Amino acid sequence: MSYKTNIRIVLKNLSKDNIGTIFLEISFHDEITKQKVRRYLSTDQRIHKDDILKSKIKASDRTKTLRQVIDKKKVDLEETLRNLEMKNNGISPEIYDSSLTVSKYERLTIEELFAIFLKTKSGVLEERTIQKYNTLNSLLVEFISKKRKSKLVYPSNIDPNFFNEFTKFLTVDKDHAVSTVQKYQICFKTFMQFVTKDLKINMKHDANDFKRVSISTAGGAKVVLLKEHVLKLINWKAPDTRYATVRDLFLFSIFTGIRFSDLERVNKSFVVNNSLSFTMYKTQTRVNIPLHPMAVQILKSYDYDLGSHCKAMTNFNIDIKTVCKEAGLTDTISQLKIKLNKKKTDETPLCDLVSSHVGRTTFITNCLIAGISPFIVMAYSGHKDIDTLAVYMRLAGDMERDAFTKFETYFNF
Repeated sequence: MSYKTNIRIVLKNLSKDNIGTIFLEISFHDEITKQKVRRYLSTDQRIHKDDILKSKIKASDRTKTLRQVIDKKKVDLEETLRNLEMKNNGISPEIYDSSLTVSKYERLTIEELFAIFLKTKSGVLEERTIQKYNTLNSLLVEFISKKRKSKLVYPSNIDPNFFNEFTKFLTVDKDHAVSTVQKYQICFKTFMQFVTKDLKINMKHDANDFKRVSISTAGGAKVVLLKEHVLKLINWKAPDTRYATVRDLFLFSIFTGIRFSDLERVNKSFVVNNSLSFTMYKTQTRVNIPLHPMAVQILKSYDYDLGSHCKAMTNFNIDIKTVCKEAGLTDTISQLKIKLNKKKTDETPLCDLVSSHVGRTTFITNCLIAGISPFIVMAYSGHKDIDTLAVYMRLAGDMERDAFTKFETYFNF
């Protein structure tokens, strides 16, 4: 068969914002049957649909660079088709298809591709950055094994829905702060750019289709339990072993301020000279936290192996809410004078706001309320900047007034 070819640009994969990817459409015209067969080649360039008119990019200063890129890709494609035609004494869709070599990476799973990504970046990026990507890889593996029906995820499975589910997993299941979630989202998008740009794997969506979680979704304040709330938890009689363990693990976090990622690792090696001494998983900061008698009691009751009990809890954040509700932590937002985003009404009970991270905020804030120097609290919490404790100081009340009250008490003749 004798074919003639024509190339034009088309816009595909439009987002809600009417931004799509520019493809080069190759039309193969059969000169005998007059039939047309089309093939599409992604340019990896995106544009708003209003900047495209009759298969041409509108001429403007804003689109100048883009037009140059597309023109170059179009010329390269024309050259490829011309060479194929000379080599095969003609051109056809089949000849063009056979010239395309499928990337060997397209058959690999996301987990396998991430291993290639880490190997490529090793020695190029700083060790701290590599560690961050390793953590992201572990989170992806955990997310896929727990939340996805199929255990094998390929690049073709990665779409905005996958990205949103993973974001929800980080926020709800792992209880990460919004800033931490955003950090992992940026890392994930960098990995996807590596997949599309470096490994040349064609995907339905590029990194721009994955929207970062808004900082506004975090609410406006941290949630803290006061002394009376902690006392209710201590005095609460758990109906079974499961909820008793959840309560004890949560209390241990309240008395030590450690994150959930460190709570999962606690064993006897963490205890040195009646202190919790270890390197934090998230920040790689070495800390020594004196053990409250209640924390020691919890450690002994679980033979110092809190980590294994913690890992066995598959719905820890949900269970904590149940425990707090049953223990009577039902004060409303208005009663506690907590200002959160508009999605939470003033009648929202405290138990609905509690998560594993509340143990850490409770420890830090109550240390400050108890009068411990912020610099000593930083040594316990692993914070490196005093400004980071500013929000906890505001939660702890008027620290300057509290400090002067101690001065008045000291000089009470």
